[in-house]
Amino acid sequence: METHPIPQQISSYQFRLVGDMTLKQFFQLGGGALVGLLIYSTGLHPFIKWPLILASVSLGAALAFLPFEERPLSRWIIAFFRSVYSPTIYLWQKNQAGYKFFQDEEMAQAQAQAPQTQAEQKVEEYLKKVPTENEGALNKLESDEENFLSRILGLFRQGNVVIKEDQSANQAQVATPTPTPVVINQAPVRPQTVVVPTTQPKSFRPKVVVEEKIAETQLNTQPSLSLQQVTPILKEAPKASQQVRFSAEAAPPLPPTIPNTITGQVLDQNGKIIEGAILEIRDIAGRPVRAIRSNKLGHFMIVTALANGQYDIITEKEGYEFEPATFEAKGEIIPPILIRAKSTQTTPNTIN
Repeated sequence: METHPIPQQISSYQFRLVGDMTLKQFFQLGGGALVGLLIYSTGLHPFIKWPLILASVSLGAALAFLPFEERPLSRWIIAFFRSVYSPTIYLWQKNQAGYKFFQDEEMAQAQAQAPQTQAEQKVEEYLKKVPTENEGALNKLESDEENFLSRILGLFRQGNVVIKEDQSANQAQVATPTPTPVVINQAPVRPQTVVVPTTQPKSFRPKVVVEEKIAETQLNTQPSLSLQQVTPILKEAPKASQQVRFSAEAAPPLPPTIPNTITGQVLDQNGKIIEGAILEIRDIAGRPVRAIRSNKLGHFMIVTALANGQYDIITEKEGYEFEPATFEAKGEIIPPILIRAKSTQTTPNTIN
C-alpha cells in the first residue's frame, strides 16, 4: 500500500528501452558511467581516482533505480538545494487598523445611510395618510389587557400579605401557656400527696390497648416429633468383567485406521446378528465416555479416538444378557472386537 501515491503520467508516453527502464534512467546511468570513465582517464593517484569512480557510478545507478519514499532521488536532491538557497521566509508586519469587535458591518451602515428614492418617499407618505382598520378596537383591547394584568398582580400581592398574617396568628396560637403556680398546704399529722392535673391539647387522643387472650389450645400445643425410616442407598455391586475377544470376522467393511478407535460386531449365542444393541464405553472410574449402537449388520464403531487407559464395554439389548468386556487403549490400532451374548433372557408366560 502506497503511503504517498504519485500521480501517474497519462498524457505523455515514456519510451522504454529494456523492460521497465525508461530513456531518462538510461541517460542517468550512462552519465554516471561516463563521469567515472573521465575520472579514470585523468592522471590522479589511484587512492583518489578509484573512490571517485565508484561514487560517480553508484550515484548514476541510484538516480536511475533507487527511489526514496516513493520518489526518485533526483527530486530529493533538487528539493534540498531549493530549500537551502531559496527558503520560505515569513515576515510579520503590524496591522495599523484596529479590529472591530461586536460592531455592525460597514455594508449595513452604508445601506442605512443611502438616500431614499422618490418612490419610497411617496409610499411612506401614503401609508401614513391611510387610516388603519379597527384602530379603536385594538386600543381598547390593549387597555383591557393592561387592566386585567394589573388585577392579577394585585391578587398576588394581597395573597402574600394574607399568608404572612396567617403565619403570625398561628405562631400566637402555638405559644406555650404560662403555668400558674399551685400552693399546696400539707397537714401536720399525715403528709398527703397531691396530684396536679395536667392539661392536654384537644387534638390528643389516647390509644386504647386491647389485650388478646391466648387460647388454651395454643398453650397446650407441643411440637410433635415424627420419625421417618431412612433406607440407606447401597451402591450397586460391580459386575465381573472379562477381557474382550478380538476377531477378524467382526471387522466392518472399512477396518479402523485411527489409533484408539474401536470397531466390532454384536452376535448372539448362535452367531446371529443383533441389531440395535446399545454399547456404553466407561473409563476406569466408571464414567461413560462414549455410547454407540449396532447397525443392521451388528457392526459398531467410533470415529473419535479415546485417551490412553483401561475401558469397559457395557452392552444392553432387550431379550439378551451380556457380560462387561474390558480392553486397554495404548495409542495403537485396536483390532475388531467380537461381543457375543451370554444367554437369552426368557420371559415367563402368565396363564389366566
